[in-house]
Amino acid sequence: MNSKKAWLFLLPVISLIAFFSAQCRTVSEPVTREQLILQLLYKQSQQFHYNPVKIDDAFSREAFKDFINNMDGGKRFLTQKDLRALDKYNTQLDDAFAEGSLEFFNRFQEIFMKSLDKTEAYYKEILNTDLMDSKDESIIIDPDKRDYATDDKDLKEVWRRNIRYDFFNRYYEAMEDLEKDKKTRPKDSIIAEIKKDIRESYENYFERIRKARDADRFEVYVNSLLHVYDPHTEYFSPKDKENFNINMSGKLEGIGARLQPEKEYTKVVSIVPGGPAWKQKELENNDIIMAVKQAGQEFVDIKGMNIDDVVQQIRGKKGTIVTLKVKKATNEIKEITITRDEVIMDEGYARSALVATDSTGEKVGYIRLPKFYSQFESTNGVSCARDVDKELRKLVAEGAKSLIFDLRNNGGGSLQEVVEMSGLFFKNGSVVQVRDKDRTNSYSDSDSGVSFDGPMVVLVNSNSASASEIFAACMQDYKRAVIVGGENTFGKGSVQRFINLDRINGFDQFKPLGELKITIQKYYRVSGGSVQLKGVEPDVLLPDAYRYIDNGEKEYEHPLSYDVIGANATAVIDHPVSNYEQLRENSKQRTTANSEFILIDKQAQSYKQMKDDSIIPLKYDKYKEKMDDRKAKSKQFENIGKQEIAGLYTYNLKADMDYINFDSSRIGRNEEFLKTIRKDPSILESIQILRDIKN
Repeated sequence: MNSKKAWLFLLPVISLIAFFSAQCRTVSEPVTREQLILQLLYKQSQQFHYNPVKIDDAFSREAFKDFINNMDGGKRFLTQKDLRALDKYNTQLDDAFAEGSLEFFNRFQEIFMKSLDKTEAYYKEILNTDLMDSKDESIIIDPDKRDYATDDKDLKEVWRRNIRYDFFNRYYEAMEDLEKDKKTRPKDSIIAEIKKDIRESYENYFERIRKARDADRFEVYVNSLLHVYDPHTEYFSPKDKENFNINMSGKLEGIGARLQPEKEYTKVVSIVPGGPAWKQKELENNDIIMAVKQAGQEFVDIKGMNIDDVVQQIRGKKGTIVTLKVKKATNEIKEITITRDEVIMDEGYARSALVATDSTGEKVGYIRLPKFYSQFESTNGVSCARDVDKELRKLVAEGAKSLIFDLRNNGGGSLQEVVEMSGLFFKNGSVVQVRDKDRTNSYSDSDSGVSFDGPMVVLVNSNSASASEIFAACMQDYKRAVIVGGENTFGKGSVQRFINLDRINGFDQFKPLGELKITIQKYYRVSGGSVQLKGVEPDVLLPDAYRYIDNGEKEYEHPLSYDVIGANATAVIDHPVSNYEQLRENSKQRTTANSEFILIDKQAQSYKQMKDDSIIPLKYDKYKEKMDDRKAKSKQFENIGKQEIAGLYTYNLKADMDYINFDSSRIGRNEEFLKTIRKDPSILESIQILRDIKN
């Protein structure tokens, strides 16, 4: 959608906000900023949300459960006795939301702060005990698989096992480091140092929790209410909105990754194309950052740390090094070292090359698109649709008769760009349907021109979302391309807008109030189905490291449902793909005989086993045996994607050579781009699939 269309769309929202200023007073005159925010969010979420939930006792129970989980996801502070003391509010939060009442929130604060006092005493006492004792026990590291402690005695036992687990982690790492450096140290000295580190870590942890503003916890409370609508409807304080606006995606400083709070830790939401983490390739979406280490220093535990402080730990000058200790989706703990650098903007733009399986044979076009960027996101007027059009024309001019379009890890972007880009591959017709509360609109390509009409493969994965899913679904529904990937795409089929709460008339003494990001639309395929939850299922499935692990929108709490509307497929494709069954069978035969794909599938099975295995022994010899086994399994997969594939050739376009050869930096980045292609078995298999389409 271009900027003019976006502005016209927002006009009715703004006028309704003005209308609300006269309505909110009918509830009760707010006496605090927090009461006003609650009343505003209640009214606006009910008026403007695509599918507003019924605010009743069922809503209250969900919000109550989510708030408790968000505040104590590790089940280390509250007991079942505490929850019984709060239980009377279980069905009252619907009324509290509408009225702006903070009674439950304030009562929770009292109980939580008392729990801080007693648990702070627990860790100090536990650290004075023998953590290396021979007691044969275990810990369930996934809190979702265990109950809250029954009482204070049980809670103290939870802390004892958690601290012992932390101790074993550090002791194991210390022994590994000594073995790697071929050094020895007295055992007592190692234990004393680890206990000291744990003590300092918990001292900082409790200090951070106590210093946390009431406003921070209030935001958690408010968003626990809003997330019952859907996971993308949420409140942003003025400071949070300012951070969100940085590069259109949030906190990107330091390594080029967007971060957000995840209970006690910080989660990686997306990797910025062209940034240090993107080039390093180990940090991934949904990684949980547990600790940060500067070069030559020790790890700093970020548990309980405000996200702004986490960003301060990660950001730094170009050329300096930071190491992140992260927990993967598989529960594997991994250390990732990244050299800080600036984001190279052109790395985030559409880029092309020619690929082939024979040095003298037919060359296939390849385009990588990291994001659906658009001109209203940048002052330099960039447009991914125009850029892809240019790349297609260059590829055709140099003989490409088929195409691999790579949308893996593309989290989406502009709706208008994906509509225009889809039209590059067929004459004209509907691309996507967008539905709000009152009506359904069809977005179509009206340009009869076609930039590329040959066979096409679209590469996707579970991190291909939003605009990527619109494009892939459109190409699939028209049988214009073969969708290839290891799993369904992300499954986000909704559209959000920001509403500025400061547009409300009056209440100037409480401003600034922040903004509400609210889901206002869903989009649908031209065939009528939604991509919500289901995503786009590849026509040809390839082995993928995360194939057996659930990922995407369906993993969120309270996602919008999948549904179907009427079809609106209007484009006519001259040469639609028809031999899908043969394509799948041929590909399966190749991948089951390919050593790299065989290893990737084994890795996927190993990841699934690690994720499901949440019981860790707390007797050190058994703990070490388990960690050694995990390490050995991981080691056999460490060379996946590291070796260039024999018989896979890459070529730059002649039209690009002047640009590439302009300086040594571009030459180096180009060589890395070509090497990455030559290491990718999915690209090799895509060439084979294209060959099968033509046959």
